[in-house]
Amino acid sequence: MKLKLFFTSMFAFSIVVLNAGTIIYKTSAKSEKHTLAKVKIISIARGAVTIKHGKGVRTIPLRHLSAYYDTDIETGSFADNTCDYIVSIRDIKMPETGYTYKKVKKKKKKTKSVSNFEIEFSVNKKAKKGESKAIRMPYFYLFVLTTSSKSYGKRPIYMYYYPDEAKIKSSTYDEAKIIEAINSMDRPRIYHGGKTHSGKIGKLSSASGYRPAVIPLKGIKNQRIIAYHLEIWGKDKLITVKDWRESVSHKVGKNWWKRY
Repeated sequence: MKLKLFFTSMFAFSIVVLNAGTIIYKTSAKSEKHTLAKVKIISIARGAVTIKHGKGVRTIPLRHLSAYYDTDIETGSFADNTCDYIVSIRDIKMPETGYTYKKVKKKKKKTKSVSNFEIEFSVNKKAKKGESKAIRMPYFYLFVLTTSSKSYGKRPIYMYYYPDEAKIKSSTYDEAKIIEAINSMDRPRIYHGGKTHSGKIGKLSSASGYRPAVIPLKGIKNQRIIAYHLEIWGKDKLITVKDWRESVSHKVGKNWWKRY
């Protein structure tokens, strides 16, 4: 029985949703085959199968699905048909300290709030024939070095990420976990016109690229920022790096953000 007919028959007779299986599929008609294990098949409708892997949900045309097995024969990350791209930094605003102060009118006091790191950037797609013009959301990882504090006794390093889905469970630089995050199936995708997979308008404007990304610098408090290291990860690799140091008055070692 053909695969499409097999799946359609199962759901027509209300057979239990398939869990912990392995699929072999293509991202386009002419692409190579990919294998993905630990897949839950949620539904089949209108010539497509909807799957769940981890926290991510994706829909694959049945014509791109080559095989399904009810056992986990191989692990792997989800490969999609999104296109590659580059990111160009337009402007970066890094505050001097972790707090920003504003004067209150007709009062001598000042209000205090957490400072924000802001970056304006644009995205240039590199779509090839047969690829979708959708892209995986760029992931930002920011490492900030500050002056020493009483709490730490030395110059601490703070790590931040953007968007929320880019979070990794690590308090130090861990490239392996970053790679795991960018290959995760629940990584947001942006479609033509700025819409996300849920149909809502995302952060991508078809005219001007992305709106500024804002990262609150929580935890730094009154400490002065003396250096930062920014990494922007594209579809499947690191594509942009930006480094800054306050001045020569503070000696900052090479690859200081990898310090443990």
